[in-house]
Amino acid sequence: MEGAQREAHPQEGGLTMGVKVREKVKDSGEWWVFINYRGQRRARKVGLRSAALDLAKKIRKKIDAKEFNLEDPEEAPPVLFKDYADKWMKEHVGISCKESTREDYRTILDLYVLPAFGTRALQEIGRDTVRAFCAEKKEEGRATASIKLMLAVTSGVLGYALENNVIASNPASRAGKFLRGEDRRAKVEFLSREEADSLLEAARGHHSRFYPLLLTALRTGLRIGELLALQWGDVDWQGKFIEVRRNAWRKSISTPKSGRLRRVDMSDQLAVVLKDHRRKIAEEAIGKGRSISEWAFPAPEGGLQRPDKVRVYFRACLKEAKLREVPFHALRHTYASLLIANGESLAYVKEQMGHHSIQITVDVYGHLIPGANRQAVNRLDDPSWREKSGKSATLPQPGREEERKQTVIQR
Repeated sequence: MEGAQREAHPQEGGLTMGVKVREKVKDSGEWWVFINYRGQRRARKVGLRSAALDLAKKIRKKIDAKEFNLEDPEEAPPVLFKDYADKWMKEHVGISCKESTREDYRTILDLYVLPAFGTRALQEIGRDTVRAFCAEKKEEGRATASIKLMLAVTSGVLGYALENNVIASNPASRAGKFLRGEDRRAKVEFLSREEADSLLEAARGHHSRFYPLLLTALRTGLRIGELLALQWGDVDWQGKFIEVRRNAWRKSISTPKSGRLRRVDMSDQLAVVLKDHRRKIAEEAIGKGRSISEWAFPAPEGGLQRPDKVRVYFRACLKEAKLREVPFHALRHTYASLLIANGESLAYVKEQMGHHSIQITVDVYGHLIPGANRQAVNRLDDPSWREKSGKSATLPQPGREEERKQTVIQR
C-alpha cells in the first residue's frame, strides 16, 4: 500500500508535482488528498484513510501517464457502509456505550446489517433501500422488536456519516413507520399471582438456596444482572428499600441499564427472608473457612454468580411447579403486572421499574389496568340516569391509596 504521505513526484518542466494524504485536523478521522500539480494546488476531502490512499494512488498513476487533468480530477471512490460501520463502532460506540451494548451492536452488524448494506456506498442507501430491508426481515419471520434493533444500528452508522458531512441525510431515521401494525404489548410475558406463588413454593421445597433470589425478583422487579450484582450494603433495613447501583454482565460490573441509581421498596416478607438468607450464607462461609461474600446472591464458592446457572435453577423450578416455560425476565413483568392489578398508579410502577419515562410504562403495561376504560366512560353518564337505573360508576375511594400500597408492600 502507498504510504500515508508522498512528498514529491518527478519534476516536469521544472515544477514539482506531488500527491499527499493526511488529516487536515489531527485525530479528526477525516482524511484529505492534497495535489500539487504543475504549480497548482488542490485539496479533496475523502473521509476514510483507506479511501484517500486509493484515490491518491489512482491520481499518481494518471500523473505518471500524463493523463491527469487538475480541473477535472477523478471523483473520490464511494465510502462503503462497512467502512463507516467500523468507524462508528470505534469512535462512537466504543467510547460512549457499555461493553454489553458494544457486543450487541457488533453482533447485529455482523449477522444482519452488513450482509444487507455492507458493500453498498453510503450515498446509494435511500429510504426505499431501508423499506425493502424491513420488508425482507418481516418475510423471514423476524420479530418487530428485532427489526427495530437492526434499524437502530443502521441509523447509528448513517447518522454518524451525516454528522461528519459524508452524506446529506439519514434514510434510516424515523423508519419505525415501516413496521407499524404489531402491538409490542402482546409480547410481554408474565405470571399470574397463583402461578408466581406456585413458583415460589417449588423453589422453597426443592431449591431452597435459590428461593431468596426468586422472591427478590418477584418483589422488586430487578433484572437478572441487577440481582446478581446486589450487595448487602445496598439494602436499607430501616428504610425498607433496596438501592439498585450496579449490573452484572458476564464477569464485569457496570451501571444499571438506565445508567442511574434507583430505589425499590422492600416488602416486610422480603426483608425477613433476606435477613435469614444473609445469616445462612455467612454461616456457610465461616464453616468453610472463607470470608463472607459481599454479594447478596453469591455462587456456592462465594464469588459472583453466573446468570446461566440462575436460569438453570429457574427452569427447574418452573418444571417442579408444572408451569409453562417463560424467560427469567418475565418475573420483572410479573412484578409490574401485580402492582397494577393491586391498584397502584403507573407513576409508582415507573419509579419502581426505573423506566426513563412514564411513556415506556404506559406502552408496556397500560393495557393491564383492570377496568380502567370501563370505569372512565361510566363516570361520564348523567348522575340522574345512574340514580334512576340504580347503577353507579366505580369511583376512587379517598384514603385508600396508602392502604393499597401497604398491602402490596407486605406481600
